[in-house]
Amino acid sequence: MKALPSRLKIALLSAAISGVVLLVFGVAMWQLIYQTRIAAVDREIRSLGSRHPGLFAGRGNYERLAGSLESTFGDDYTNHIILLIKDAAGRTSYCSPYWPKEIAPDNYRLRLEETNHIVMAQDGGTNISVAAAPPADSGMGRGFGGRGFGQGRGGPPPNVVFTKAPKFSTVKAADSTWRMGVLGNDDVTLVIGLNQQEVEQELNRVRAAFWLTLPGALFLVGLGGWAVAGRALRPLKTIAETAERFTARGLEQRIPDAGDSPETGRVIQVLNRMMDRLETSFRQATRFSADASHELKTPLTVMQGELESALKSAAPGSAEQRLFSNLLDETQRLKTITRSLLLLAQADAGQLKLALEPVDLSAELDAMIEDARVLAADARLQFEVELPPQLLVVADRAMLHTALFNLIMNAIKYNETDGQISVQIEAANGQVVFTIGNTGPGIPADEQMMIFDRFYRASHAGGRRVDGIGLGLSLAREIVRAHGGELSLKEGRSGWTCFVLWLPASGNAIGIK
Repeated sequence: MKALPSRLKIALLSAAISGVVLLVFGVAMWQLIYQTRIAAVDREIRSLGSRHPGLFAGRGNYERLAGSLESTFGDDYTNHIILLIKDAAGRTSYCSPYWPKEIAPDNYRLRLEETNHIVMAQDGGTNISVAAAPPADSGMGRGFGGRGFGQGRGGPPPNVVFTKAPKFSTVKAADSTWRMGVLGNDDVTLVIGLNQQEVEQELNRVRAAFWLTLPGALFLVGLGGWAVAGRALRPLKTIAETAERFTARGLEQRIPDAGDSPETGRVIQVLNRMMDRLETSFRQATRFSADASHELKTPLTVMQGELESALKSAAPGSAEQRLFSNLLDETQRLKTITRSLLLLAQADAGQLKLALEPVDLSAELDAMIEDARVLAADARLQFEVELPPQLLVVADRAMLHTALFNLIMNAIKYNETDGQISVQIEAANGQVVFTIGNTGPGIPADEQMMIFDRFYRASHAGGRRVDGIGLGLSLAREIVRAHGGELSLKEGRSGWTCFVLWLPASGNAIGIK
């Protein structure tokens, strides 16, 4: 499974963390709003009970209480408030005609505790004392709003001041939810219920608004995280792009300084110093290879000349002749190695000099294949050749010959007896494509990435001793790249090794489309 980009991970993580924070915050705020609204309903219940205490003295006063509530809440007050009054014996003195049938009045036989104060907002988390109960022997007065207390005649008014601590609860009916408050004294118990429809509607609107805005908020947070991550990771992108350009031909590449980030700036400084050391070391190694190869050319040429003279002077079939012949072969081998190393050093330094001219690739390959047939005669190799005539490329004739001949020789050396060699060349889309394949054990998968390494020799020779120094493929690829082309190993069938080489074609090449 492909890993997600770091920028996307940061954006998603920002949105996830923000989502959790917003959810926790939303739940906390919803609970706070709910408790605040419930406390407001409880205060309203206490206010209703304390506003009309004198109306609970008799049956007739209950009708006056209903009329008073109607004038306060309007004609549809029955949808907002219900009343239940019980006497000291627990008998129901009055029950609203619209009392919900799902709420049993007999359940409200609560034992209220004595208190000297009316306690407000008990469920809301804060106890507020609003009034003290007047003494029982008070002759005249107004009770908590005074609408029920008037001028008394013949004695004190009925003892309807609520001396018990109120209790509140939430009860669900079939199609509504009621907040029930129980108030009273030793003589009367008053149950007032307020419909929480408006409270629930308000909370539902808050909840709906929260869920509607949450996706947009998370999207904006994720977008912001994406932008911030892009800005934070921009130096890494610059580092990666510079590192990709840091090749043997681009050793002067350096990462530009990111002045807005001390941490990134420190990393860039370290990497630039590392690139300085690599450039110095690489140029020293390249210079050594070039100098050594160049200095060895002269003594090797002298040795070759002396050995050739000695070989001519030696008696035919003598031990001296065999010795001089072997030394001459090894000297020629050393000359090949030094020439290859010199060319590779020049290629590494970007100083491989090419004498470009139009080259008939078809004619060059035809001549090389004729020589290859002679070299492959002992192994009885069969050649399959497809060479259209006059395929022209602009190239250095000698170097191109070296690259192509190395590929053909590898196809011969790493083949099998009675094997095959396939050579094809075609031109299309401004390119000339040369393909060469051969039978044999093939190249193991774990070695295919290393076959172009210098001095590396594959183990696919089947245990046979194969002459070579491990520079042929490396040199061929460097020569092809110097011409603006490419050489690569083509995946093929088992028991078959295939290389593909392409070069820019001359405009006069036949078959170009």
